[in-house]
Amino acid sequence: MSEPTTGAVLLEEKQQISPADPDREPLKTNVYEHMAMAAGQLMPLFPYDHAGAIVPCGAVLIGGQDADYGHFFHWNTVNEVVVVYGAHQSVMATGQIMATQNLHGVNSYLRDEEEEGAYGLMVVTQHQAEEGDQSEAMIARCQECKAEIVRHEYDATPPGLPGYDPARHGGAADDRVNQFPTTVGSARFADIRNSDAGRTCKECGHVNKPFAPAPWGWHRTVAQTAAANAAYRSLLEAGQPALKEAAR
Repeated sequence: MSEPTTGAVLLEEKQQISPADPDREPLKTNVYEHMAMAAGQLMPLFPYDHAGAIVPCGAVLIGGQDADYGHFFHWNTVNEVVVVYGAHQSVMATGQIMATQNLHGVNSYLRDEEEEGAYGLMVVTQHQAEEGDQSEAMIARCQECKAEIVRHEYDATPPGLPGYDPARHGGAADDRVNQFPTTVGSARFADIRNSDAGRTCKECGHVNKPFAPAPWGWHRTVAQTAAANAAYRSLLEAGQPALKEAAR
């Protein structure tokens, strides 16, 4: 007869991944292929931006004659992690991983923006809020005295939370592709920053040079997203007669 077991009993724990959401199929993408055709910086790599989602966004910064990315600050209530997928003549090294502060400076990270052949390709990933509201802000400081000259705050609460409102970002409830709040907020920030009031420092009176939004591509991305949603609705409308005929 065997002796009774004494002492602590260790139980083997089995960890399992929850089944995939049937409304959000697992996807994969190649960051190099995706960003080769991107319209602007901070492009979501996947179409999922709901509450609790992990949202990786790509950016490609390129040096060259007359390149000018400027400098601004970004504030986010959720955390962001940067992974560099390739860089040359950049202060960010290939393979580098960096967790940003909630308030962090943003520029091209290139050692010399006007150097031909300088580049950086990175992915900035944020974890969408799972409850409450999510907020962001774009901030500019005077190039002369460093005082704050523009602070554009905007609500970035993701779909699935009570505070979400697509109209706040120029979208609609039936959009096929959501406008990404950071992109919309960034485009609006650039417009404010380039206004007379946005360029003139109230502290020292210095008139700051205009901010160049073109290298960031925010306006283009917002416009393309709006056009894509309009095209989707147009196709649905064009197919309605056929659907009605088939239902008879």
